[in-house]
Amino acid sequence: GMFPAIPELCVSLHAETAVAQGAAIQAAILSGLVPSSELRSAMMLDALPHAIGVLLPDQESYVPVLAKDATLPAMGYARFVLDDIAQQGVTVVAVEDVGNKKLERIGEFNFLLRRLNKEQLDRLEGKQRTVDIGFTMETSGKFVVSIFDENDPEHLRKKRRYQAEKRRGGINKGGTIGFDTKERKDDDDDDDDDAIPLVLVIGCVVLFFIYVVAKMSFHDATISTDQ
Repeated sequence: GMFPAIPELCVSLHAETAVAQGAAIQAAILSGLVPSSELRSAMMLDALPHAIGVLLPDQESYVPVLAKDATLPAMGYARFVLDDIAQQGVTVVAVEDVGNKKLERIGEFNFLLRRLNKEQLDRLEGKQRTVDIGFTMETSGKFVVSIFDENDPEHLRKKRRYQAEKRRGGINKGGTIGFDTKERKDDDDDDDDDAIPLVLVIGCVVLFFIYVVAKMSFHDATISTDQ
């Protein structure tokens, strides 16, 4: 078939009017003239095409964090037990379940953990130390990974602040938890960032060269006039 990798095609939208329908809905939302109750039945929401989770050490399975078809912005977390209570860091490998038992890597994110003091180590002796790994996928496509360690006072302060802001309604559905976070960065973006300073340096050198040549030419013309 034309789409062998897709088990089911969405046929609920007419192909010739899908773009116009989407534009009309967006215009109605921006105008504010159409009641939200009427728009709700016509809304088309962005959703995750595949489940996203944390790759496990066996490199073949994963723990789902964001479910397939979750509407954007989407946010979720999963709890993990550390191998060692004195562990210094955590590496999170985010993967996307694209089907047919195939996992595609989204990125690798490294976090440092707070060093526990003697009191904390004694309290955790014989117990397990856990961390929460959170994923956020925003409507813009920005993917953010966060970590929460209940043994880190800074994380606890940020959690309380986050909960207070959420109660006041100051955080959107897709807002990040606000603990230690890492964003996915494309290699092309890094190359562009590195290229900008180089272009500025070259531009400054060229302008300085033009200035020196112009000044020397003006100086020579002045001497010739005086003679």
